[in-house]
Amino acid sequence: MTSAFTERSHAVLYRKYRPKPCSMVIDKILDFLKEKRKTPKKTPFISAVDVACGSGQSTPVLGEYFDSVLGCDISEAQINEATKTNTAPNIKYCVADVEHIPIADNSVDLVTCSQAAHWLDIPAFCKEVDRTLKPFGCLAIYSRLRNGQKFLHENAQIAAKLTDLFIKFRYDTLKDYWEFPVKIHDDIYTQDLQIHFSDCQRHVVDEHSDISLSELIGYLETVSAYQNYHKEHPEDDILKDLQDKYVQITFNFV
Repeated sequence: MTSAFTERSHAVLYRKYRPKPCSMVIDKILDFLKEKRKTPKKTPFISAVDVACGSGQSTPVLGEYFDSVLGCDISEAQINEATKTNTAPNIKYCVADVEHIPIADNSVDLVTCSQAAHWLDIPAFCKEVDRTLKPFGCLAIYSRLRNGQKFLHENAQIAAKLTDLFIKFRYDTLKDYWEFPVKIHDDIYTQDLQIHFSDCQRHVVDEHSDISLSELIGYLETVSAYQNYHKEHPEDDILKDLQDKYVQITFNFV
């Protein structure tokens, strides 16, 4: 983990701008778990752990389906932000790394990891998953892919320009500031994620969501590559420049 994820200012941005997981992804996870455990559809599961949970984007969703959920992250700042907004009595947060999850052996139905597997020592993580999962439990690892993200607009030309601007910002402007190049990041999730469990499935889900320009700029401020860039070039307001370009394109000023 880079130091960016441990800073309070970054954790605050995470809590405000990072999106929740796609509902279709959660449905696929639960369907897979139900099939493995042969559980009736209306029967609640007992416990889940959400590792590398950040400031709590993916953890609360699990609280709707499990009697108890533990979210853990190595960053104290992220856990503090998650705890601030937590009102669910069945959800708890703690500071812990993924190789030392503070739960008993064979005690949870589900372990999830959202948008963080590329930071992990996968063999060590899987060893801890082996220890913590109940028989017929499930490990779910998922992420939004960096390639293939597109903007939708009623004007196809505007949509193409918005998408092109987004791609150039993330992969040209920020090219040298990613800890993991785009291809390596996406390959981890689409083909190179080496886990030893035998009953594995891989799914790709198309997600469409509405997002305002301010939310988009806020989201980009949370990414590690931008944080790394900003530390080296604090005088450059590249997000303001990007926002101005989006406004120009949307209102056909170019």
